[in-house]
Amino acid sequence: MGEVALTAKRSGGAGLKALSIEPGRPVRVMLSQKTDSVSEILSKFGRMQVETKYDGARIQVHKWEGGLKLFTRRLEDVTKQFPEVVEWSKENVKASSTVIEGEIVALEDGGGRRPRPFQDLSRRIKRKYEIEKVRQEIPVEVNFFDLIYLDGVMKTGESFEARRRLLEESFTPTDSFRLAHSKVTDDERVVEEFYQDSLSLGHEGVMLKVLDAPYKPGSRVGYMYKVKPVLENLDLVVSGATWGEGRRASFLGSYLLSVRDDESGDLLEIGRMATGFSDKQLKRMTDKLKPLITETEGNEVRVKPEVVVEVAYEEIQKSPTYSSGFALRFPRLVRFREDKGVDDADSINRVNKIIESN
Repeated sequence: MGEVALTAKRSGGAGLKALSIEPGRPVRVMLSQKTDSVSEILSKFGRMQVETKYDGARIQVHKWEGGLKLFTRRLEDVTKQFPEVVEWSKENVKASSTVIEGEIVALEDGGGRRPRPFQDLSRRIKRKYEIEKVRQEIPVEVNFFDLIYLDGVMKTGESFEARRRLLEESFTPTDSFRLAHSKVTDDERVVEEFYQDSLSLGHEGVMLKVLDAPYKPGSRVGYMYKVKPVLENLDLVVSGATWGEGRRASFLGSYLLSVRDDESGDLLEIGRMATGFSDKQLKRMTDKLKPLITETEGNEVRVKPEVVVEVAYEEIQKSPTYSSGFALRFPRLVRFREDKGVDDADSINRVNKIIESN
């Protein structure tokens, strides 16, 4: 956990006031809330910044005299995985020391600007070797939207509008290293047009940001909102799991999720649901799955397909990792569907219909 996040947890606001951000030490990012009502948000806040929501990974660039590091929202050091971003930062960030935030996005081959699925970017994040090879295979761009530290001074207490202005002054944009596309407005029609344009370019949606809001590390705040297409939940079969580690070694987790193939009746894998569970939920799932184990290999188990769960998710993406050809991005448990059997679970045809309608 980053030091800022630890201080916030232990000491609250008073601790944060006494703590200075230092380049090279990762900081928990500020998180947004979802909204389905743009008009309600605009009515509450008035003029806001509407900004492209990119389909990538949050990244912080930390620059200081003699050093530069890149961190993900999970505080992972990915400096070695993105040598081109390091080069761009050294060449184009004018400040001598700063912490700026943006979204790194994988791009299609051929010099276009359309984003590739998050799974492609994830390959780069996880890669520990042959960095140059995968760099050539999966080009990226970075779109910056915030600045929280500049030349020895924390900027978290300043308004977003002021931080954005400092950001604009702090680096020289290029085609691949630039400011996130944005516009300030209080007009719902302008937001809707911006939103549709973002979707047409292959992006996730838009962000709405309050202009006079501060930056709160590690907090999910009520003045930054994401607007994305609403995807229907899926009822999926749990077909496998993984034994946990440490204090959760007695629990099954990282549940393998599957859909039905309407024609063959087979189950097709569509992702793993691995985060966001309480110990109570893990125990309940373990109690359900343990008697159903049919195969064990290392800490991986296969289970008799009897447990059906309702799952929400951010997106459905193409993926060679799973037998369905798709992967759910950020799947999360909504509820156990004890009223449903495997034959009632959703099918690959329904997955295709959801993709086509969005």
